[in-house]
Amino acid sequence: MNRMKFHGLSKGVLITALLVCLPLTSAWATHRSEAEQAIAEARAAHEQAVSANAASPETAAMIEQAEGLLPLRQYTKAVELAIQAKRQDDFAVRQAAGGKGGDSDAKSQAEAALAAAEAARAKADSVGGEWRDTAKMIAEAEGLVKSGSYQEAIALANRARVQGERGYEQALGEREAGFPSYMIEKP
Repeated sequence: MNRMKFHGLSKGVLITALLVCLPLTSAWATHRSEAEQAIAEARAAHEQAVSANAASPETAAMIEQAEGLLPLRQYTKAVELAIQAKRQDDFAVRQAAGGKGGDSDAKSQAEAALAAAEAARAKADSVGGEWRDTAKMIAEAEGLVKSGSYQEAIALANRARVQGERGYEQALGEREAGFPSYMIEKP
């Protein structure tokens, strides 16, 4: 029996079949045109915020940063920044127009969740137990609050709070940990 056979198929036929099944385009990758489109939409939202006297220098900086990522071919990050800037400017315009950009109760809940997450992060940091992504999650939740996505901000802040609590517990649990008897500690 030939070792090149795989259940009756030759290796070449199997490879050809697999290549046909793979998509020819990279649907998961962000292309420059998508990034440029997102930046254009963010610019339009920013111009609308400027005309409503609700523009923020922070969103202008985010758009500039997104544009700066284009030559570096960091299209996905550019799209993320542009979308975040657009959300914040859209929210600012709604607020300036007197419309409900979000429930004030939800905003206060989000701010309380952020405060609890920051307190848990700081407590974990005080014993050397802050986890890698906790501060990033808190910063992202703050951005969600600024854009009026209060429920998403609450969920993310709560996840960050839990990470802070677990980091604190982990650091305390490992405080008295030493080397096992079968290991030699190097001086």
